[in-house]
Amino acid sequence: MKAHIFKPTLKARRLPAASCLIGMASLCCVALTNCGGDWGGNTGSANPGNGSNPATASIQHILFVGDSFTHGRYTPVRPYNSGGTEGQATGSPRVVDENFGQTGARAELESGPWGGIPGIFAELAVEANLSYDVHIEAISATSLAANFAAASSVIVQPKWDAVVLQELSAKPLPGALTNNSDISDPKGFCSSVQTIEQAVHGAAANARIFLYETWARGDLANTLAGGDPGASSFPGSFLGNLTALTDATHNAYYSAARHDGAIAAVAPAGDAWQLAWNQGNANPDPFVTSGQSDLPSLWYGINAVNDPQITSPDYMHPSIFGAYLSGLVLFQQITGFDVRKMGNTETAAAQLGIPATVAGQLQQVAWQAVTQENSAPINQTLDPCTLSK
Repeated sequence: MKAHIFKPTLKARRLPAASCLIGMASLCCVALTNCGGDWGGNTGSANPGNGSNPATASIQHILFVGDSFTHGRYTPVRPYNSGGTEGQATGSPRVVDENFGQTGARAELESGPWGGIPGIFAELAVEANLSYDVHIEAISATSLAANFAAASSVIVQPKWDAVVLQELSAKPLPGALTNNSDISDPKGFCSSVQTIEQAVHGAAANARIFLYETWARGDLANTLAGGDPGASSFPGSFLGNLTALTDATHNAYYSAARHDGAIAAVAPAGDAWQLAWNQGNANPDPFVTSGQSDLPSLWYGINAVNDPQITSPDYMHPSIFGAYLSGLVLFQQITGFDVRKMGNTETAAAQLGIPATVAGQLQQVAWQAVTQENSAPINQTLDPCTLSK
Protein backbone atom coordinates (compact mmCIF):
# COMPACT_ATOMS: atom_id res chain seq x y z
CA MET A 1 0.00 0.00 0.00
CA LYS A 2 1.50 3.31 -0.99
CA ALA A 3 2.14 5.57 1.96
CA HIS A 4 0.82 9.08 1.99
CA ILE A 5 -0.48 11.62 4.45
CA PHE A 6 -4.16 12.33 4.07
CA LYS A 7 -5.65 15.23 6.03
CA PRO A 8 -8.90 16.15 4.30
CA THR A 9 -10.77 19.33 4.92
CA LEU A 10 -14.11 19.10 6.70
CA LYS A 11 -15.81 19.93 3.43
CA ALA A 12 -14.12 16.98 1.73
CA ARG A 13 -15.26 14.62 4.47
CA ARG A 14 -18.85 15.74 3.88
CA LEU A 15 -18.94 14.12 0.43
CA PRO A 16 -21.51 11.31 0.12
CA ALA A 17 -20.35 7.90 1.27
CA ALA A 18 -21.47 6.50 -2.08
CA SER A 19 -18.22 7.79 -3.55
CA CYS A 20 -16.41 5.05 -1.62
CA LEU A 21 -15.57 1.82 -3.36
CA ILE A 22 -17.06 -0.85 -1.13
CA GLY A 23 -14.52 -3.32 0.24
CA MET A 24 -11.50 -1.40 -1.10
CA ALA A 25 -10.26 0.64 1.82
CA SER A 26 -7.17 1.90 0.04
CA LEU A 27 -9.31 3.61 -2.60
CA CYS A 28 -11.90 5.16 -0.31
CA CYS A 29 -10.95 8.66 0.84
CA VAL A 30 -14.27 10.10 1.87
CA ALA A 31 -16.20 8.75 4.81
CA LEU A 32 -15.48 5.17 5.70
CA THR A 33 -11.71 4.58 5.58
CA ASN A 34 -8.48 6.43 6.13
CA CYS A 35 -7.21 5.72 2.62
CA GLY A 36 -4.42 3.59 4.07
CA GLY A 37 -2.54 6.82 4.70
CA ASP A 38 0.26 6.83 7.22
CA TRP A 39 -1.36 9.58 9.26
CA GLY A 40 0.97 10.67 12.00
CA GLY A 41 4.22 10.85 10.07
CA ASN A 42 5.15 7.29 9.12
CA THR A 43 7.29 7.19 6.02
CA GLY A 44 6.04 3.76 4.99
CA SER A 45 9.39 2.12 5.59
CA ALA A 46 9.63 -1.64 5.56
CA ASN A 47 10.42 -2.03 9.26
CA PRO A 48 9.18 -0.46 12.48
CA GLY A 49 11.73 1.96 13.82
CA ASN A 50 12.69 3.38 10.44
CA GLY A 51 9.87 5.91 10.15
CA SER A 52 9.81 9.47 11.44
CA ASN A 53 11.54 10.25 14.71
CA PRO A 54 9.07 10.86 17.59
CA ALA A 55 11.44 13.47 19.00
CA THR A 56 11.14 15.62 15.91
CA ALA A 57 7.90 14.63 14.15
CA SER A 58 4.77 16.69 14.68
CA ILE A 59 3.02 15.13 17.65
CA GLN A 60 -0.53 13.84 17.13
CA HIS A 61 -2.99 14.19 19.99
CA ILE A 62 -5.58 11.41 20.05
CA LEU A 63 -8.48 10.82 22.45
CA PHE A 64 -10.27 7.49 22.94
CA VAL A 65 -13.84 7.82 24.24
CA GLY A 66 -15.78 4.78 25.41
CA ASP A 67 -16.43 2.39 28.27
CA SER A 68 -14.91 -0.86 29.56
CA PHE A 69 -14.55 -2.15 25.99
CA THR A 70 -11.99 0.65 25.63
CA HIS A 71 -10.26 0.43 29.02
CA GLY A 72 -10.52 -3.37 29.07
CA ARG A 73 -11.77 -3.70 32.67
CA TYR A 74 -9.40 -6.51 33.68
CA THR A 75 -5.68 -6.75 34.31
CA PRO A 76 -3.21 -6.77 32.68
CA VAL A 77 -5.01 -4.79 29.96
CA ARG A 78 -6.70 -2.08 32.04
CA PRO A 79 -3.55 -0.59 33.62
CA TYR A 80 -1.35 -1.25 30.57
CA ASN A 81 0.86 1.77 29.73
CA SER A 82 -1.10 4.03 32.07
CA GLY A 83 0.34 7.01 33.91
CA GLY A 84 0.88 9.54 31.15
CA THR A 85 0.96 13.24 31.99
CA GLU A 86 -0.66 16.25 30.38
CA GLY A 87 1.40 18.42 28.07
CA GLN A 88 3.63 15.72 26.61
CA ALA A 89 5.82 17.29 23.95
CA THR A 90 6.81 14.06 22.22
CA GLY A 91 5.26 10.68 21.59
CA SER A 92 4.98 8.36 24.57
CA PRO A 93 3.72 4.85 25.35
CA ARG A 94 2.09 6.27 28.49
CA VAL A 95 -1.62 7.07 28.24
CA VAL A 96 -3.18 10.12 29.91
CA ASP A 97 -6.29 9.03 31.84
CA GLU A 98 -8.60 12.03 31.72
CA ASN A 99 -10.94 10.63 34.40
CA PHE A 100 -8.36 9.51 36.94
CA GLY A 101 -9.17 11.09 40.29
CA GLN A 102 -12.51 12.44 39.09
CA THR A 103 -15.72 12.16 41.12
CA GLY A 104 -19.39 11.94 40.22
CA ALA A 105 -20.27 10.60 36.78
CA ARG A 106 -16.60 10.38 35.82
CA ALA A 107 -15.47 8.46 38.91
CA GLU A 108 -13.65 5.27 37.95
CA LEU A 109 -15.22 2.03 39.21
CA GLU A 110 -12.05 0.01 38.65
CA SER A 111 -8.76 1.22 40.09
CA GLY A 112 -6.80 3.53 37.84
CA PRO A 113 -5.15 5.21 36.12
CA TRP A 114 -6.17 3.35 33.00
CA GLY A 115 -4.26 2.62 29.82
CA GLY A 116 -6.25 -0.21 28.28
CA ILE A 117 -6.50 -0.71 24.55
CA PRO A 118 -5.28 2.88 23.96
CA GLY A 119 -2.14 1.76 25.80
CA ILE A 120 -1.61 -0.95 23.18
CA PHE A 121 -2.08 1.68 20.46
CA ALA A 122 0.47 3.94 22.18
CA GLU A 123 3.05 1.15 22.40
CA LEU A 124 2.60 0.28 18.74
CA ALA A 125 3.07 3.96 17.84
CA VAL A 126 6.40 4.11 19.67
CA GLU A 127 7.60 0.96 17.93
CA ALA A 128 6.56 2.40 14.56
CA ASN A 129 8.33 5.69 15.35
CA LEU A 130 5.07 7.65 15.20
CA SER A 131 4.70 10.53 17.63
CA TYR A 132 1.39 10.16 19.50
CA ASP A 133 0.08 11.73 22.67
CA VAL A 134 -2.65 9.25 23.68
CA HIS A 135 -5.53 10.06 26.02
CA ILE A 136 -8.46 8.01 27.32
CA GLU A 137 -11.84 9.26 28.52
CA ALA A 138 -13.79 6.14 29.44
CA ILE A 139 -16.64 5.54 31.86
CA SER A 140 -17.62 1.96 32.64
CA ALA A 141 -21.00 0.73 31.34
CA THR A 142 -21.72 4.13 29.84
CA SER A 143 -23.11 5.23 26.48
CA LEU A 144 -21.55 7.83 24.23
CA ALA A 145 -24.39 10.21 25.09
CA ALA A 146 -23.68 9.89 28.81
CA ASN A 147 -19.94 10.19 28.22
CA PHE A 148 -20.48 13.38 26.29
CA ALA A 149 -22.80 14.79 28.95
CA ALA A 150 -20.23 14.08 31.66
CA ALA A 151 -17.01 14.96 29.83
CA SER A 152 -17.74 17.33 26.95
CA SER A 153 -15.04 19.65 28.31
CA VAL A 154 -12.52 16.89 27.62
CA ILE A 155 -13.95 15.73 24.29
CA VAL A 156 -14.49 19.15 22.73
CA GLN A 157 -11.02 20.67 22.59
CA PRO A 158 -9.11 22.26 19.70
CA LYS A 159 -5.98 20.21 20.44
CA TRP A 160 -7.34 16.87 19.22
CA ASP A 161 -6.02 15.59 15.92
CA ALA A 162 -8.17 12.48 16.27
CA VAL A 163 -11.04 11.28 18.43
CA VAL A 164 -12.11 7.62 18.62
CA LEU A 165 -15.68 6.81 19.66
CA GLN A 166 -16.88 3.49 21.13
CA GLU A 167 -20.52 2.97 22.04
CA LEU A 168 -22.01 0.93 24.89
CA SER A 169 -21.95 -2.58 23.43
CA ALA A 170 -25.70 -3.30 23.39
CA LYS A 171 -26.93 0.13 22.32
CA PRO A 172 -26.26 -0.18 18.55
CA LEU A 173 -28.09 -3.53 18.47
CA PRO A 174 -31.83 -4.08 17.90
CA GLY A 175 -33.84 -5.18 20.94
CA ALA A 176 -34.45 -8.59 19.39
CA LEU A 177 -30.75 -9.38 19.87
CA THR A 178 -30.30 -7.93 23.33
CA ASN A 179 -33.61 -8.77 25.04
CA ASN A 180 -33.30 -5.35 26.61
CA SER A 181 -35.24 -2.58 24.93
CA ASP A 182 -34.13 -0.15 27.64
CA ILE A 183 -30.56 -0.37 26.34
CA SER A 184 -31.03 -1.07 22.62
CA ASP A 185 -31.25 2.16 20.66
CA PRO A 186 -29.47 2.07 17.28
CA LYS A 187 -31.03 5.38 16.25
CA GLY A 188 -29.81 6.98 19.46
CA PHE A 189 -26.31 5.64 18.79
CA CYS A 190 -26.28 7.25 15.34
CA SER A 191 -27.54 10.50 16.85
CA SER A 192 -24.80 10.46 19.50
CA VAL A 193 -22.14 9.98 16.82
CA GLN A 194 -23.42 12.99 14.91
CA THR A 195 -23.72 15.16 18.04
CA ILE A 196 -20.16 14.43 19.13
CA GLU A 197 -18.74 14.68 15.61
CA GLN A 198 -20.24 18.12 15.10
CA ALA A 199 -19.09 19.33 18.51
CA VAL A 200 -15.53 18.09 17.97
CA HIS A 201 -15.33 19.60 14.51
CA GLY A 202 -16.69 22.86 15.88
CA ALA A 203 -13.58 23.06 18.07
CA ALA A 204 -11.08 21.23 15.84
CA ALA A 205 -12.15 21.46 12.21
CA ASN A 206 -9.42 19.13 10.93
CA ALA A 207 -9.75 16.47 13.59
CA ARG A 208 -10.31 12.96 12.26
CA ILE A 209 -13.08 11.03 13.98
CA PHE A 210 -13.06 7.25 14.03
CA LEU A 211 -15.70 4.78 15.18
CA TYR A 212 -14.38 1.80 17.13
CA GLU A 213 -16.65 -1.10 16.13
CA THR A 214 -16.78 -3.59 18.98
CA TRP A 215 -17.28 -7.37 18.94
CA ALA A 216 -20.04 -9.91 19.43
CA ARG A 217 -20.60 -10.69 23.09
CA GLY A 218 -20.49 -14.37 23.95
CA ASP A 219 -22.90 -13.89 26.85
CA LEU A 220 -25.58 -12.54 24.48
CA ALA A 221 -24.97 -15.31 21.96
CA ASN A 222 -25.31 -17.81 24.80
CA THR A 223 -28.66 -16.36 25.88
CA LEU A 224 -29.97 -16.28 22.33
CA ALA A 225 -28.92 -19.92 21.87
CA GLY A 226 -30.98 -21.00 24.88
CA GLY A 227 -28.29 -20.93 27.55
CA ASP A 228 -27.78 -24.69 27.70
CA PRO A 229 -24.42 -25.74 26.25
CA GLY A 230 -25.39 -29.36 26.79
CA ALA A 231 -28.27 -29.17 24.33
CA SER A 232 -27.60 -30.78 20.96
CA SER A 233 -28.75 -27.67 19.12
CA PHE A 234 -26.58 -25.30 21.16
CA PRO A 235 -23.28 -25.29 19.21
CA GLY A 236 -24.87 -24.41 15.87
CA SER A 237 -27.25 -21.90 17.42
CA PHE A 238 -24.48 -20.24 19.45
CA LEU A 239 -22.21 -19.77 16.44
CA GLY A 240 -25.11 -18.55 14.31
CA ASN A 241 -26.08 -15.97 16.90
CA LEU A 242 -22.45 -14.92 17.30
CA THR A 243 -22.40 -14.14 13.57
CA ALA A 244 -25.75 -12.34 13.78
CA LEU A 245 -24.43 -10.13 16.59
CA THR A 246 -21.26 -9.37 14.61
CA ASP A 247 -23.30 -8.46 11.53
CA ALA A 248 -25.69 -6.23 13.47
CA THR A 249 -22.82 -4.39 15.13
CA HIS A 250 -21.08 -3.96 11.77
CA ASN A 251 -24.25 -2.59 10.19
CA ALA A 252 -24.87 -0.13 13.02
CA TYR A 253 -21.36 1.34 12.99
CA TYR A 254 -21.12 1.69 9.23
CA SER A 255 -24.65 3.07 9.07
CA ALA A 256 -23.73 5.68 11.68
CA ALA A 257 -20.67 6.64 9.61
CA ARG A 258 -22.69 6.93 6.41
CA HIS A 259 -25.46 8.98 7.99
CA ASP A 260 -22.99 11.37 9.58
CA GLY A 261 -20.84 11.85 6.49
CA ALA A 262 -17.85 13.26 8.36
CA ILE A 263 -16.39 10.14 9.94
CA ALA A 264 -12.85 9.39 8.80
CA ALA A 265 -13.19 5.62 9.20
CA VAL A 266 -14.64 2.73 11.12
CA ALA A 267 -12.05 0.56 12.88
CA PRO A 268 -13.62 -2.89 12.35
CA ALA A 269 -12.47 -4.70 15.48
CA GLY A 270 -15.67 -6.74 15.65
CA ASP A 271 -15.19 -7.89 12.06
CA ALA A 272 -11.61 -8.84 12.93
CA TRP A 273 -12.80 -10.98 15.84
CA GLN A 274 -15.19 -12.80 13.49
CA LEU A 275 -12.38 -13.24 10.98
CA ALA A 276 -10.13 -14.72 13.66
CA TRP A 277 -12.86 -17.19 14.58
CA ASN A 278 -13.56 -18.07 10.95
CA GLN A 279 -9.88 -18.64 10.18
CA GLY A 280 -9.28 -20.80 13.23
CA ASN A 281 -7.02 -18.32 15.01
CA ALA A 282 -9.29 -18.08 18.07
CA ASN A 283 -11.84 -20.26 19.84
CA PRO A 284 -15.37 -19.05 18.95
CA ASP A 285 -17.28 -21.31 21.36
CA PRO A 286 -15.78 -21.54 24.86
CA PHE A 287 -19.07 -22.89 26.25
CA VAL A 288 -18.48 -26.14 24.39
CA THR A 289 -14.73 -26.40 23.90
CA SER A 290 -13.31 -24.57 26.93
CA GLY A 291 -10.50 -26.73 28.28
CA GLN A 292 -10.47 -28.77 25.09
CA SER A 293 -9.12 -26.23 22.64
CA ASP A 294 -5.61 -24.85 22.42
CA LEU A 295 -6.90 -21.80 20.57
CA PRO A 296 -6.95 -18.54 22.54
CA SER A 297 -10.24 -17.02 23.61
CA LEU A 298 -10.77 -13.40 22.61
CA TRP A 299 -13.09 -12.89 25.60
CA TYR A 300 -11.81 -12.61 29.12
CA GLY A 301 -11.06 -15.94 30.82
CA ILE A 302 -10.43 -16.90 34.41
CA ASN A 303 -7.47 -15.09 35.96
CA ALA A 304 -6.61 -15.94 39.57
CA VAL A 305 -4.69 -12.70 40.09
CA ASN A 306 -6.90 -9.85 39.07
CA ASP A 307 -8.46 -6.57 40.13
CA PRO A 308 -11.43 -6.71 40.37
CA GLN A 309 -11.52 -10.40 41.18
CA ILE A 310 -13.78 -12.64 39.11
CA THR A 311 -14.43 -16.35 39.50
CA SER A 312 -15.57 -17.14 35.96
CA PRO A 313 -15.25 -15.63 32.48
CA ASP A 314 -17.87 -13.05 31.55
CA TYR A 315 -17.57 -13.72 27.80
CA MET A 316 -18.02 -10.01 27.28
CA HIS A 317 -14.78 -8.12 27.95
CA PRO A 318 -11.62 -8.71 25.95
CA SER A 319 -8.92 -11.11 27.00
CA ILE A 320 -5.31 -10.15 26.35
CA PHE A 321 -5.79 -11.66 22.88
CA GLY A 322 -9.02 -9.79 22.15
CA ALA A 323 -7.58 -6.52 23.42
CA TYR A 324 -4.42 -6.96 21.37
CA LEU A 325 -6.38 -7.72 18.20
CA SER A 326 -8.58 -4.66 18.78
CA GLY A 327 -5.54 -2.46 19.39
CA LEU A 328 -3.96 -3.71 16.17
CA VAL A 329 -7.12 -2.94 14.17
CA LEU A 330 -7.30 0.58 15.60
CA PHE A 331 -3.64 1.19 14.85
CA GLN A 332 -3.84 -0.19 11.31
CA GLN A 333 -6.91 1.87 10.47
CA ILE A 334 -5.91 5.13 12.13
CA THR A 335 -2.25 5.29 11.09
CA GLY A 336 -2.17 3.16 7.95
CA PHE A 337 0.94 1.42 9.30
CA ASP A 338 1.14 -2.22 8.23
CA VAL A 339 0.89 -4.00 11.58
CA ARG A 340 2.30 -7.20 10.06
CA LYS A 341 5.68 -5.46 10.11
CA MET A 342 5.61 -5.50 13.91
CA GLY A 343 6.50 -9.18 13.85
CA ASN A 344 6.16 -11.98 16.36
CA THR A 345 8.42 -10.30 18.90
CA GLU A 346 6.33 -7.12 19.12
CA THR A 347 6.67 -5.54 22.60
CA ALA A 348 3.02 -5.05 23.62
CA ALA A 349 2.23 -8.69 22.88
CA ALA A 350 5.24 -9.85 24.88
CA GLN A 351 4.41 -7.60 27.82
CA LEU A 352 0.79 -8.82 27.89
CA GLY A 353 1.87 -12.46 27.78
CA ILE A 354 0.80 -13.28 24.23
CA PRO A 355 2.87 -16.07 22.59
CA ALA A 356 4.93 -14.90 19.63
CA THR A 357 3.21 -17.10 17.07
CA VAL A 358 -0.23 -15.89 18.20
CA ALA A 359 0.92 -12.27 18.00
CA GLY A 360 1.91 -12.77 14.37
CA GLN A 361 -1.39 -14.44 13.55
CA LEU A 362 -3.41 -11.62 15.13
CA GLN A 363 -1.36 -9.03 13.25
CA GLN A 364 -2.26 -10.76 9.99
CA VAL A 365 -5.96 -10.85 10.94
CA ALA A 366 -5.99 -7.15 11.86
CA TRP A 367 -4.28 -6.15 8.64
CA GLN A 368 -6.72 -8.22 6.59
CA ALA A 369 -9.79 -6.90 8.41
CA VAL A 370 -8.81 -3.30 7.68
CA THR A 371 -7.27 -3.51 4.23
CA GLN A 372 -10.04 -5.78 2.94
CA GLU A 373 -12.69 -3.83 4.83
CA ASN A 374 -16.29 -4.23 3.71
CA SER A 375 -18.45 -1.24 4.58
CA ALA A 376 -21.59 -2.67 2.94
CA PRO A 377 -24.51 -3.81 5.11
CA ILE A 378 -24.57 -7.53 5.90
CA ASN A 379 -27.92 -9.36 6.00
CA GLN A 380 -29.62 -6.06 6.78
CA THR A 381 -33.37 -5.56 6.41
CA LEU A 382 -33.74 -2.13 8.05
CA ASP A 383 -31.29 0.74 8.39
CA PRO A 384 -30.14 0.62 12.04
CA CYS A 385 -30.17 4.41 12.26
CA THR A 386 -33.96 4.33 11.83
CA LEU A 387 -34.51 1.89 14.73
CA SER A 388 -35.21 3.37 18.14
CA LYS A 389 -35.26 -0.09 19.76
